[in-house]
Amino acid sequence: MKNKILYTLLAVVAIAFGCKKTEFDEVSKGEALGAFAIAAPVNNTMLVLNSATPSNKITFSWTAATPGVSTKPTYKFVAALKTGSIDVPLIEFPSDNAGTSTTLTLTQKQLDDALKAKSIADGAKVDLIWAIQATNGNVKVVTTGTAMNIAITRMGDGVTNFLLYGPVSSNTSLVINPNSTTDFLNFKWQKSFPGVAANLVKYQIKFVAKGGNFASPLFTYTSNNNGLDSALAVGYKDISDKLSAAGFTDQATPVALQWTVEATSGNFKKTADYVNDLVITREVKIFLVGGDTPASWTAENALPMIADVSNPGTFYIYVKLNAGNGGLKFLNQQQWPGGSLNASDWGMKPGSPGDAVVDNEVNIENYGPSGVYRVTFDQKNLKYYVQANYGRMGAVGGATAAGWNPPNIFPSQGLNFMGTNKFMGFVNLTAGQEWKMIDGAEWPNGGGPVSQSRDYGKGTADGVLAETNESNFPVVGPSGLRRIIWDGTDIKNLKYSVTDGTIFLVGNATAGGWDNSAGNAALPAMTYSGNGKWTVTTAMTAGEFKFIVTKGSWDYNYGGKAGAIAEGGDNLMIATAGSYTITLDEYNRTYTITKN
Repeated sequence: MKNKILYTLLAVVAIAFGCKKTEFDEVSKGEALGAFAIAAPVNNTMLVLNSATPSNKITFSWTAATPGVSTKPTYKFVAALKTGSIDVPLIEFPSDNAGTSTTLTLTQKQLDDALKAKSIADGAKVDLIWAIQATNGNVKVVTTGTAMNIAITRMGDGVTNFLLYGPVSSNTSLVINPNSTTDFLNFKWQKSFPGVAANLVKYQIKFVAKGGNFASPLFTYTSNNNGLDSALAVGYKDISDKLSAAGFTDQATPVALQWTVEATSGNFKKTADYVNDLVITREVKIFLVGGDTPASWTAENALPMIADVSNPGTFYIYVKLNAGNGGLKFLNQQQWPGGSLNASDWGMKPGSPGDAVVDNEVNIENYGPSGVYRVTFDQKNLKYYVQANYGRMGAVGGATAAGWNPPNIFPSQGLNFMGTNKFMGFVNLTAGQEWKMIDGAEWPNGGGPVSQSRDYGKGTADGVLAETNESNFPVVGPSGLRRIIWDGTDIKNLKYSVTDGTIFLVGNATAGGWDNSAGNAALPAMTYSGNGKWTVTTAMTAGEFKFIVTKGSWDYNYGGKAGAIAEGGDNLMIATAGSYTITLDEYNRTYTITKN
């Protein structure tokens, strides 16, 4: 019995100590709110409300305030005059979704109406401070840091949003003739409408260097119809002059620009929704003209010169000059000055050979006897060169008899001048070796004067000729005679050709017929005798034939009539069967057919 009483007492004591009372905070009920911060818009934002776009949205956002236990907060946007206190707001809005979202989305009209209700005048700017207030019913927390500044201009004038149409945004260079007054760059954009109908929308096109600030444009244009039209045609020369005035004086260098359009209605200004990229290359063209040139003094026939990619602003041409016919000059249009193309011409500065001048110039005549010359015009530095020692082309390299020594090239490895900017010749090349073409008896000094020699190699693909970033030509196939062509007749696409040093007759007048395949041994082969001349004596039947340079290909063939050949020309005729001696002169572009 004694033990039972003892156990009962111990149990009572244990219960007494184990049931100690917990004290609850009846005021806070355990709730709290963590700190939170504004995400957007940034401090010191300037917001101009647009009467033409009242439904456009404005969004305020912030991070979430973490609740202490479980009650999620609600949020409210509050704004006060900058001279006042955020605790006494001028305007306030619950956040989206009845105050539960961490964003507030207002239309421009909602915000404008709220300010109007507080007697802020139409079109007036009001400086405010703003914050976000969070509450869970018992605790109120305001966004951390000082209140954010925002300047809001109430609706007055306005313009609707609009897009740019063209020129479309591109980083591909647009090539223009900087001297043309008859070519235009057409700018178009979507029409914008005013918020106040009485204040018509006017437009201005603004240009900046890529990445620049449109608040300080390089230059501007007012659109057609005194700014009222949503289009403008700008002359090539005018835009080139604007670029030069803005500091882009090197016309040979592409200029990366950006452009947009600013619409204005009353006191309201707005730019297009997007900005377009525009890269402009002012392609300066230079032509050679004069009584000593093949063009004579007919400007419309003036010869286009090749642009030197290594020396922007420099142009050159390989041409035959006939001295004593009045000399030569340079033009930037195939038209004499005074015409609609705004042409200029350059000649020799009086008393100063080698110096060019655009005004009060004289013809360039004192260069030497008639012959083939390389004529160079350095427009940037106003220099010219008429050089006989570079009016040629030759093969140099380990594959040639000259080796890599330019002084050994001419005349044995030299090509024949075929006409303006074209050379062709026959050179023995060694298999497994490389070679190049060069117009002088010395290697050019890289980065040296434009008056030095020029060497050429393979460009970006077979058949593409390059003077810069070129590679050596490989010898394809076995050692032997090759027909080499340097072709700059298309001044924008310099080309080369290397074919076998062979000529065959093909056609139904020959033993081999029209089968030009590589395995047709019956095709009569011509024999090369030097200086571009070929001969064959063979039996022919009545019919037609042509000359081909390589079996298995029609890419390079000769036809013709009346003793003159042409690439891809007409079939040649044999009237009666018999033995014939046929000659071909590739240099002089002639042929003969003689019956034995």
